[in-house]
Amino acid sequence: MPAAVAVPRGVEELQELVRWAGATGSPLVPRGAGSGMAGGSVGRGVVVDMSQGFNWTAPDWSRRRLWAGASVTWAAVTAAARPFGLRLPPDPSSGAFATSGGMVATNAAGPRSVRCGSVRSWIDAVEIIDAAGAARRVVRGAGSGERFALSADQRRLVEARFPKTRKNSAATR
Repeated sequence: MPAAVAVPRGVEELQELVRWAGATGSPLVPRGAGSGMAGGSVGRGVVVDMSQGFNWTAPDWSRRRLWAGASVTWAAVTAAARPFGLRLPPDPSSGAFATSGGMVATNAAGPRSVRCGSVRSWIDAVEIIDAAGAARRVVRGAGSGERFALSADQRRLVEARFPKTRKNSAATR
């Protein structure tokens, strides 16, 4: 049972919510369509329904790209790209209603994943709200290559618990 449900209608409201969660120590559980089979959109914290205010697209077909809000579905992305001979190759079984935010969060795939890879392979950039509530864009290949610093204890914990699989869609509770 969630502690509450929040429905931010845009980036500014989401930033306020993240700042509040940080100040109060309240866990946030982001939710798109709730189509993930692993139950990652369910939790005891505040469920953040991303379906409002994040359903937009900004195509750049000359560069073969589409910037999509967190609540845009795989089906909508594919329909928008089809006239240009393009598609988003990973095709999760819930594609008719699976949202881009959820697909990125779970690294969604589908029956073509061995040949085409999972969603991660098809993402150039993501915009995030960091723990301080600031909006940031993370671009593939644009960083310094540095990793987050981990203590020896943290490194051992990650090595012991991170699944030794090709694809991981685990949610923590």
